[in-house]
Amino acid sequence: MHGLVVEWLGSGIASGRLTGILDLDDIARRFQVSRSLVRECLRTLAAKGMVQARQRAGTSVTNPAQWAVLDEQVIRWRAAGPYRFVQMQESLQIRQRVEPLAARLMAENRTEEQLARLQRAIDDMAQAIATASGQAMIEADTAFHRELYLGSGNTMLGRLAGTVHACLRVPDFQGYRRFSVDTVTRHQRLTDLIAARDTDGAEQAAVHLMDLTTALFHDAYERVLAQLPRPRDEASART
Repeated sequence: MHGLVVEWLGSGIASGRLTGILDLDDIARRFQVSRSLVRECLRTLAAKGMVQARQRAGTSVTNPAQWAVLDEQVIRWRAAGPYRFVQMQESLQIRQRVEPLAARLMAENRTEEQLARLQRAIDDMAQAIATASGQAMIEADTAFHRELYLGSGNTMLGRLAGTVHACLRVPDFQGYRRFSVDTVTRHQRLTDLIAARDTDGAEQAAVHLMDLTTALFHDAYERVLAQLPRPRDEASART
């Protein structure tokens, strides 16, 4: 029940459905749980910066600027709410800078086990494309990019692996991602450069991958916007 209540509260706050002072009694009645369990759930959200408790004022929803936006749950909740495209753009801006660095460091520090995991992800990509499995392709692509951060040898970059993992699963982005044999070729080239300990080449290959990913995001964004009703169209419909 703790997980269920946290999920309901977190998604409700991220979507804007829950605002202001939260009514603990109402939440407890909704889920038929104790107030103490609700308080535990709110402490979980307070650790993510999403709520704040004040003595005699109650527990209130905080400004989004205070949220732990690198937290995997917060990313997932924001991805289903009005901040999803802001989150995607911000995550890509970060990845454009740090993923090439992760690739460079991995080329310096990689182990055979890490290379094997990259290669396994690429093999899974090829299999997913052959079977036209979009979900399997997303799993393989996510595993590949996550391994770049974990294999960098930099503890702080490694901590971003979970953040990247969550960002790659944003529903809007998943729906418009396009995969082909060229996708496998590009990832294979990056892996080969890492295996060869070509730091400059690995960094540039990662830059190229991120440029393509960013272009894909902008295309997805434009396509989603194109599906939304336009004010002029609505005015025309009324006349």
